[in-house]
Parts: sequence; structure tokens; C-alpha cells
Amino acid sequence: MEAALADIDENGLREFSLRRLARRLGVNVNVVAWHVGNRDTLLAEVGALVLRDVTHPREGQDWRDWLRALFHRFRAALHRHPHAAPLIGADIVSNLRPDLAMVEALLAALEDAGVPQERLIETFNAVQAALVGFVTQELARMPEDRSAWQENMRAGLAAPNPVAYPRLVRELPRMLNRAFILRWQNGVEMPMDRSFEVYVDCVIAGIQGRDR
Repeated sequence: MEAALADIDENGLREFSLRRLARRLGVNVNVVAWHVGNRDTLLAEVGALVLRDVTHPREGQDWRDWLRALFHRFRAALHRHPHAAPLIGADIVSNLRPDLAMVEALLAALEDAGVPQERLIETFNAVQAALVGFVTQELARMPEDRSAWQENMRAGLAAPNPVAYPRLVRELPRMLNRAFILRWQNGVEMPMDRSFEVYVDCVIAGIQGRDR
């Protein structure tokens, strides 16, 4: 699993294969398949490896503090392995190795937050989607023809119509390359730290205020 993750870190998820991993390990591809099964099974294990240190026990910690720390550890784990982000956010094969400890801890945190049982599962789904959503979009894959794509992005944002888009024109100097869909670098080169803090604040505030 560590060799597979190292290969993905170096070459990207698109290039990864059992045959490539076998070459890296100096064994026949059948040996790899015998030990881990198919590519999807291996990728599920790699996803679990990326997130293995994300879940910490609460040990009396306030649910807000625990949840905020969970979001930060999750994001830090994917920033260490950005090429693996699609495994976590866009590929259901990761369900083969769910982090049951995180599920249990998150359910307990939501109960402590006062989420009623009849809406517990839906709130769990919302928080799980939030946990995955920001960082996987932040670390979205860059195009292969990167320089030409970045040039086209800059050109397309050079002079929006101020009559049609007055707020965009006003905020554009601050948004360029720092806002989703208006950027030409991902979070590897341009981390969105302040936006992430606001994002987590919104998630926690939403849980707190849902029944008020």
C-alpha cells in the first residue's frame, strides 16, 4: 500500500496500475494481484492509508472543537497526498474500507450537538459531504496542457462586462486565482486557508442553528 501511494504521489492517479506497481516492487504483476486483488481493492486500501491518522477519539472534547480538528486533519492528510484526493471524494470504491471509528465518533458528536435521531443520518451525510467536498475541490486535478489552459483562463477573465457583472468586476481583483471556478492553480500551489476556515465555521454554525 505504501509503494502504491508513493507511486500515486509521484505520477498521479491516472498513471497508476497494478503492472506499474509490480515493476516498482520488482515482482510479477500476478504476485501483486494475489496479495491485494484488483485495482479497485488496492485503491480502497490506499485511500484508507491516506486517512489512517485522521480520526482521533473525543475523550470529553467539545463536539465543536473535535469536529473542527477533524476537518483540519482531513484536509492536511489530502494536502500531503493531493493526487489521492479523487480516491476520497469521487470514487465510491473507497467504501470498501470505511473508517468505522470516524462514523461512530461523528454520530456521537452530532448527538451531543443536539441533532434529533430522526435527522441524524441526514445530518451525518451533510457533514461527511462537507468534510470531503471542500478539499477535493481545492485539490482538483490540473489539466495536462497546463500552460495553455492557464493562459486561456486568464484571458477569459481579463475584461468581464461591468454592466452585466458589476459585483464580479468589483471583487475580481481579490477573487482572481483565489476563488473556486476563477482560478488557474489548485490548492497545492494556492491553498485556500481562509476560505476553509469560513467553510468550517459555516458547517458548525449550521449544525448549531438547525433547530433554532
